[in-house]
Amino acid sequence: MQEIYFDNAATTQVLPEVADLALHMMREEYGNPSALYQKGLRAERCVKQAREQIAAQIGAKPQEIIFTSGGTESNNMAVRGVMHNRAKRGRHLIISSVEHQSVMQTARALLEEDFDFDLLPVNGQGVINLAAVPKMIRPDTVLVSVMLVNNEVGALQPIAELRQAMNSVRANLLLHVDAVQGFGKMPLDVHQLGIDFLSVSGHKLHAPKGTGFLYVRQGLRVPPLLTGGGQEGGWRSGTENVPGICALGLAAQLAGEQMQARREQIEKVRQTFLQGLQNLDGWEINGPTAEAAYLPNILNIYFAGVKSEILLHLLETEGLLVAAGSACANNHKDSLSHVLRAMQLRRAQIEGSLRFSFSHLNTTEEAERASQIICQQVPPLRETLHLGR
Repeated sequence: MQEIYFDNAATTQVLPEVADLALHMMREEYGNPSALYQKGLRAERCVKQAREQIAAQIGAKPQEIIFTSGGTESNNMAVRGVMHNRAKRGRHLIISSVEHQSVMQTARALLEEDFDFDLLPVNGQGVINLAAVPKMIRPDTVLVSVMLVNNEVGALQPIAELRQAMNSVRANLLLHVDAVQGFGKMPLDVHQLGIDFLSVSGHKLHAPKGTGFLYVRQGLRVPPLLTGGGQEGGWRSGTENVPGICALGLAAQLAGEQMQARREQIEKVRQTFLQGLQNLDGWEINGPTAEAAYLPNILNIYFAGVKSEILLHLLETEGLLVAAGSACANNHKDSLSHVLRAMQLRRAQIEGSLRFSFSHLNTTEEAERASQIICQQVPPLRETLHLGR
């Protein structure tokens, strides 16, 4: 049985050329980039090249890129760092109600340090309420943190408009954007959008796990989470993950070069999958349906009359791998999606929803087979659950 992997929002397959570069750096160019001999200098040059490759994708300067272990560390570094660094100016933070747990839990942890935060509401499509922004900004507000693309429903957040709404109240407010699901999949310019901090994780764009970066606009500083040898310009001490960093740089460059072709393939897969589901009744898309309002790689669907966790395991027996919400959220006791709750969906709708997420490596043949499997599995499951009441 051939496996169909439709959970690319959780993690992606590392591209062969990206894995080859990481292996080369591990086996051949394994020098410490802080060393002064040639093997160390070659490693340093590779890190420098990766910084340049990444900066080019977001319109940034290479020195504005700080390498981290991924999105969670980058989000913590930005949110904690700004709040601690600007505590004398204010102790209030605004985040959206659909943020990733690495932002949500960080905000909650800051409450124990006498900081405060408010949740920016979203509509039924998972998009932030821009009209609420000026009303929520207080004299002691220092940071607003809103993700670029929602990791559960694929909703695109209006970052440029958010920046304008912030500026209408006070121009010195800082904006952090979690771009983990959007980087490499859509054009992105930090200066045009008015972004001060931007977080990215490598394993969402076919680079190895444990890689990522934080963009920090030049002139801004946050205290480092890790201290020691002063690597990464003093932002993040510890010997650099050279194989991962170089692999991330290449993955970012490839994502930029192939962005349009990848998107076209993903859109074909998505449309083929949705077309196949027309043979099944009782389902609907959670989140935006207008093309300009979502990224096509994430699709959240409610199947009436089923339990998502049961359906998920039934699909797995047929080789189809999907998700019931965010993989990170499954580690929390309350596994009901906070994103779908924030969208004010009914409990039954939340409990019957699955996330399908695609990459350019998926095929239309896989999409056809996946929809066939679902159409075969859902009706008998509905009947079983109905009889079991």
